[in-house]
Amino acid sequence: MEKKALLNAGAEYRRGWWREVIARRDTQNRVPNFDELEPTAPPLVENGPNSAYAVSWRIRVAASWAWRFLTIVAALGLILYGITKVSIVFIPLAIALLLTLLLEPMHFRLQKWHIPKTLSAIISLLVGVGLVVAMIWIATSQLAHGAPALLVKAGGGFDKALAWLSDGPLKLDQEQIEKYIHELTAQITAFATKYSSSIASSALSVTSSVASVVTTILISLFCLFFFLKDGRQIWIWLIRMLPVPAREPVHEAAIRGWTTLNGYIRAQAVVALVDSVFISIGAAVLGAGSMTIPLALLIFIGAFIPIVGAVTTGAIAVLILLLDKGFMAAVIMLIVILAVQQIESNVLHPMLMSSAVNLHPLAVLLGVTAGTFLAGIIGALLVVPVIAFFNTVVLYLTGHDSMPELSTRHDRIGGAPGTVHAQVAASYIGGSKKDTAKVMASSELSRQQSTAATASPAKDSTERAGDAAVADGSATDSTTPAGSEKP
Repeated sequence: MEKKALLNAGAEYRRGWWREVIARRDTQNRVPNFDELEPTAPPLVENGPNSAYAVSWRIRVAASWAWRFLTIVAALGLILYGITKVSIVFIPLAIALLLTLLLEPMHFRLQKWHIPKTLSAIISLLVGVGLVVAMIWIATSQLAHGAPALLVKAGGGFDKALAWLSDGPLKLDQEQIEKYIHELTAQITAFATKYSSSIASSALSVTSSVASVVTTILISLFCLFFFLKDGRQIWIWLIRMLPVPAREPVHEAAIRGWTTLNGYIRAQAVVALVDSVFISIGAAVLGAGSMTIPLALLIFIGAFIPIVGAVTTGAIAVLILLLDKGFMAAVIMLIVILAVQQIESNVLHPMLMSSAVNLHPLAVLLGVTAGTFLAGIIGALLVVPVIAFFNTVVLYLTGHDSMPELSTRHDRIGGAPGTVHAQVAASYIGGSKKDTAKVMASSELSRQQSTAATASPAKDSTERAGDAAVADGSATDSTTPAGSEKP
């Protein structure tokens, strides 16, 4: 009995000991509650150094979050304010960067044909400008040819609408309709007379706007030429102003952002081309005539503004068909536009847009709205590429690489992986091709040697021991007499 009691006591002790161990482990691993995190306040002394404890800990945490959030918002607002103040520089720079993405393939192809970099940049620039000028000239000439007939038909449509108001279901009196028209005309005349000075100042502002547009175009072309010719050197010059530890992460993030921009712009160009071709074919079949080419150009430009651009240009196309060919033609045009938009959304975008470019429609809509409010039509054109770029850059800098294949590609934009420091070093000694290649090769060799020396010291020591053993064996073999055996 005593032995059994001792055994039971020992078992009970072991069970209690394990329960204590498990309870201690659970206590260590338990996540504390919010209330338990609150520090214990010392005795409150009025106007003393610990009087801050009179405020609740939750309020102090909320206040800390609040002032940090307000600081971030103020910094972003200051950046946007600065951009709006120097928009005459920022907007041409952004336009030139986007056009560089479109002309880079031609520029690189010409260099592969052994055409000098400067000459290939000039040829690419002239071809791009020539295409834009040709499209604008064709669209303008067609619009000038078809606009008078369209205005005549619009007047006839207005007369038909007045006849429908008097003879249709509304049965309005003809004299009452004419009275409304006369009052509307008088109000327009009075408004023009009252605000004639404002209209004159608006005309002057239009003149200044034209001058601003011309300045923007010239600066964009100037920047575009140098981005094509010296884009890599300009970027390395910016990189070498950063601290040495920050150069490679920023360089790699920028490469991924540039690749994202490249994919986005090219995909949008293909989508815009498909939209303009198929919608203009539908308009031509419905009898748009000379308005077909202006519509195609308008739809092509509008497709670069997600969501809003397609709706606006589609509404203009439907309105033109309504004035020119009547109600049924406008309905058919609307059906064609909706069908093309569905094909674009469900087929083209999933095929052309990679996961790195994929943005939520809500982010796109809010971005387009904010860009339009800040910079008008130019802001609407530029805001989505900017969001896509910074989305990829921030994801990479926070540890999420959306393009891991770029870490091993040696033919990527920006140079082979691990060569940014060599490119910076080459930029200090003149930056010629020969010097750059020499410095990059030397840097790459040093990097490989240092990696090989520090990668696996245990393996190296094992290999050295093995080499020594082999050497000893060889020496033994050389000293062993012929015909004898080693033990």
